[in-house]
Amino acid sequence: MKLPLDKAQSKAVSRAAGAGIARMRARAGMTQEGVAEALGIGIEAVSRLERGVIEPGVARLVELAELFGCGVAELLIPASSRAIDQASAIAQEIAGLPPKEREALVAVVRQLVELLRSKGKRHADKG
Repeated sequence: MKLPLDKAQSKAVSRAAGAGIARMRARAGMTQEGVAEALGIGIEAVSRLERGVIEPGVARLVELAELFGCGVAELLIPASSRAIDQASAIAQEIAGLPPKEREALVAVVRQLVELLRSKGKRHADKG
């Protein structure tokens, strides 16, 4: 991602962060109404946060993480294009699976990566 972010990139990051907040809210089994009540804000404010219309401050992120029982970073990972953050998001998704199923999933991901790499090489060779 090129820095500084242009307006479109900034908006996309806000939407992705909002989606992360919504996902963690749902994972915590909470409604927008419940979040609004716990934080002393309106339901519309929660909706706007989740849609990326407004960006939460650091204090609000800490409150949300506490409320959802997660880390602040977990709320923001969907907004990142860094490989390490994307790997962390995948780790969160598969954490609840039994070891054998995780191993099978890792094998599938490795095969997919190899396929994509070989496909990329073919396109590079044509160019």
